[in-house]
Amino acid sequence: MAPTLAAEVSRLHEAAWRDPAQWTSALDRAERLLRAHLEAEPDCIDALTSLGAVLSDAGRHSEALTELRRAERLGSADANTYHNLAVAMMNTSERGKARDYFKQAALLQAGAGTLQAYFDPHGH
Repeated sequence: MAPTLAAEVSRLHEAAWRDPAQWTSALDRAERLLRAHLEAEPDCIDALTSLGAVLSDAGRHSEALTELRRAERLGSADANTYHNLAVAMMNTSERGKARDYFKQAALLQAGAGTLQAYFDPHGH
């Protein structure tokens, strides 16, 4: 994923968290940018990982799992892929598998151009 796209998606993600009035519009815009990129590069692990974070943060955890599992199948070595999978699992019927994915994430480095889904361990 081009650094300029990663930076814009990150800016939108941060704007959503910084200003609740921008929550929906910023996450929607980030999703549109990532999906447009994935139309051109369907196997872009960075875009799939970031899309998973955006979808999870929007409460669309089942959709996030679909995108993140694709990144995993493509061989992602990005900590954010596995962290985001764990977050999505914690919020679906796959909660029991999440611990293993959090452990996997802890063994890896996060990609410079990927997003991490929000997770509050005290909220679960």
